[in-house]
Amino acid sequence: MKAERLAVIASPGLSAGFALAGVTVVEATDAIDIVTLIDQLVNDVNAGVILIEETLYRNLADEVRRGLQRSISPVVIPVPGPDWTAESTAHEYIVEILRRAIGYRVRLQ
Repeated sequence: MKAERLAVIASPGLSAGFALAGVTVVEATDAIDIVTLIDQLVNDVNAGVILIEETLYRNLADEVRRGLQRSISPVVIPVPGPDWTAESTAHEYIVEILRRAIGYRVRLQ
């Protein structure tokens, strides 16, 4: 059995940084083919965790998002792209990831 891997679905502007870090990256410009891309990553590279750019994730149909939120494998996590005008919400994402992983909401200080 192959180990599950991290993969990323991002816009061309954000994908370069992940690719430089050695992560498998698939570029997308809209949310139309995201489900196909997720299936491709699971089948081709055994992706167990898929980071998806938040703007792409928000543009998915509600039923698709709900299905991804319930998914055990792969775990699909939206990540914010660069936004120099907004305050960072990374803390909220970490708490949500932990809640999904352990089934309990934790409080980080």
